[in-house]
Amino acid sequence: MKTKAPLATAFVLILSVIHVPKVVAQGGSLTPPPGPPSPTMKTLDQVEARTIINDTNTPGDATNLFIISAPGSYYLTGNITGEAGKHGISIQSNDVTLDLNGFSLIGVVNSLAGVHVPAVRSGFGIRNGTLRGWASGGVDATLAMTSAEKLRLSENVIGLSVGNGSIIKDCVAADNGDGFRLPDRSQANNCIASKNGVGFNCASYVNLMDCTASRNAGRGIVVLGSSSVIRCSATRSGGSGIDAGTGCTISDCTSSNNVEQGIKAGAGSSVRNCTAQGNIANGIYCFDSNCLVIGNTCDSNYAGIAAVGRIEGNSCTSNQSNGFLGGGLVIRNSARGNVSNFSVSGAVGPIVDMTAGGTITTTSPWANFSY
Repeated sequence: MKTKAPLATAFVLILSVIHVPKVVAQGGSLTPPPGPPSPTMKTLDQVEARTIINDTNTPGDATNLFIISAPGSYYLTGNITGEAGKHGISIQSNDVTLDLNGFSLIGVVNSLAGVHVPAVRSGFGIRNGTLRGWASGGVDATLAMTSAEKLRLSENVIGLSVGNGSIIKDCVAADNGDGFRLPDRSQANNCIASKNGVGFNCASYVNLMDCTASRNAGRGIVVLGSSSVIRCSATRSGGSGIDAGTGCTISDCTSSNNVEQGIKAGAGSSVRNCTAQGNIANGIYCFDSNCLVIGNTCDSNYAGIAAVGRIEGNSCTSNQSNGFLGGGLVIRNSARGNVSNFSVSGAVGPIVDMTAGGTITTTSPWANFSY
């Protein structure tokens, strides 16, 4: 009788007839290329492609500590202290970006401007630092279309003045003569002006958005014709909170506790969805002609709304004299607790007296209410 081979023996026999190919690793040539090795790291100019402002790179002259005379990007590596009779940094080229890099330009007695643009320039940008104590202004760039952001401007004759078509954002001006001076076609976003002479002193065709003016000795926000003031706040000004010229748009703003008018607007202007409270003169004043005063709230001013034009959907409460004074098309307004709720003429919707309470029975969609 035959005996079967053990399984282990059979497995060894099977392996002995299997052919296992060799694996040969393939690699590149170990022979180095001719010539010296090439550098693989970036140069310093490639890593920091900007120019430091110093005596070597940007030497000054008799009236400027430093002069930028070629296009490019420049930055500070420390604070700069001014000298009497000199500007801090003079911009004498187009297409210059100046990064203060978190540092300060500090003026002294009789020093001139912190940053000065002496001739018409384009493509100038400045950002990220402090300018303090300059007798001709922190940034004097009235001849340059400028972009400015994240600047802190204090104790200057003028905080910042720029040329036509400029844009500034996220800047703060405090304790200057004027905080910001903006010419035609300029724009300011999310800027703050406090304790200056005038907070924002602007020309025509200017757009202010999300800006704040507080405790300025003169007017808080001044704009001339065809400008817009959107979502801004003006409080505790020595003059009017918002003072706008003809054909302006003031929307979604707050103006409170100012010495003169809360919001003053010229003929043909639009004042919508604003709040005016606690102003010594009128909450909203637009007494020239053809104004739109719509959807506003005026409380505890001398008069609530003194206006001529279309006066619609406003609320005036607890004002010291009239809730509504003026006339034109006066519809769908409400007044409560004023010395005289309505003193208006023109095309006036029914004035319904609800001061004694009760049920409203009028069906007129144009009715005004005393309550």
